Amino acid sequence: MVIEEIQNKIHTQIPMTKLMKLELKDLNETQLITTAPLDINVNDKGTAFGGSLNSITIISSWCMAYYLSKKFNLENPSIVIFKNETKFIRPVTKDIICHTLIPNEEEQNTLLSKINTKNSASIKIHSQIIENDKVCVDFYGVYVIKT
Repeated sequence: MVIEEIQNKIHTQIPMTKLMKLELKDLNETQLITTAPLDINVNDKGTAFGGSLNSITIISSWCMAYYLSKKFNLENPSIVIFKNETKFIRPVTKDIICHTLIPNEEEQNTLLSKINTKNSASIKIHSQIIENDKVCVDFYGVYVIKT
């Protein structure tokens, strides 16, 4: 249910995600997995376009921040990216698979505590695009959540 809700939200409010065919595939106790086809996110070299890869990691991490806000029953959260770092390690030659890690319990508790006291908090979220068990893109983003 949560996956469908988040996917609906991004496809409605961030139309480019629908054009990129970004899909939320799985959410479990450790990660969110998102995918997008190579054929419409391709560059002139036949590999995934860097702009698409960057967008997918940013949006997937935003989805994680949104998931956490739902988990903590936050009403109408405003979620924005504050800063990020992306390393493009190797080309992506197949359909794109992004793994976004769920922040650990301590990070989540700190987030909730700050939101409860200041109505605002930030959290660092880590995403990786992996192909053939190798990291192709490594992303860290800091997201601010306000209520």
